[in-house]
Amino acid sequence: MTKAQTQEDNIIFRLIDRIRKRKFSYLTKSLLLLIIAYPYVQGDMGGQIILSLLATLVMIMSVIAVGDKKSHTVIALILAAPWFLLLLLKFPFIPIDNSLLIKDEILFAFLLFAYTTYRIFIHIIKSRDITTEILSASICVYLLIGLTWATLYVIINMFYPGSFVDTDGNAIQDGPDFLFFSYVTLTTVGYGNIEAITDQARSLASIEALCGQLYLTIMVARLVGLHISKPKNKESAA
Repeated sequence: MTKAQTQEDNIIFRLIDRIRKRKFSYLTKSLLLLIIAYPYVQGDMGGQIILSLLATLVMIMSVIAVGDKKSHTVIALILAAPWFLLLLLKFPFIPIDNSLLIKDEILFAFLLFAYTTYRIFIHIIKSRDITTEILSASICVYLLIGLTWATLYVIINMFYPGSFVDTDGNAIQDGPDFLFFSYVTLTTVGYGNIEAITDQARSLASIEALCGQLYLTIMVARLVGLHISKPKNKESAA
């Protein structure tokens, strides 16, 4: 092995190690990129390519984020692989539309988001220290809850068409609308420009609103508890 190859390998290993150490920070950034860029890049082939790349980045970072144990990584890979393969295989042939997630892929996206949310939440609960990574993990869970419910709304609308309407009574079909409705519901802002009108959609929206409030309550209590207990641990150790 040449010196140049050794240096290149060292750079790659350092990069991988850096990503693993700051996996929640990078996942947060990738989620924000997807959410922010989505409305601006949809509607043409170039936009589809960018969205596919961002979705792939989120998949990769989600797998890395839950990789505390080999079994967790395997499960995340099993959930992410079908979504990635469908993106890869279908992308050149799909019609251009405004859907964040192609219908065939929506179930896999939901499962990956839900599993990643659960595993990161458990990691936070088990943590004994407040670090920047724990704070990033907390943000990740909040963002992932919104994405998880956005995919659920798409699924509900597939089974019960017309479950969501705007103020003019027009049925909601576009991905950005479901994403917007999800975060408006999660934060309980409730602008009222999109409404859930079927019992199934209303039930999901109610549960999301409750989850948003409960998560914030639990997370604030957890972080404050860790902050208060840290000086006591130092005193007892002395």
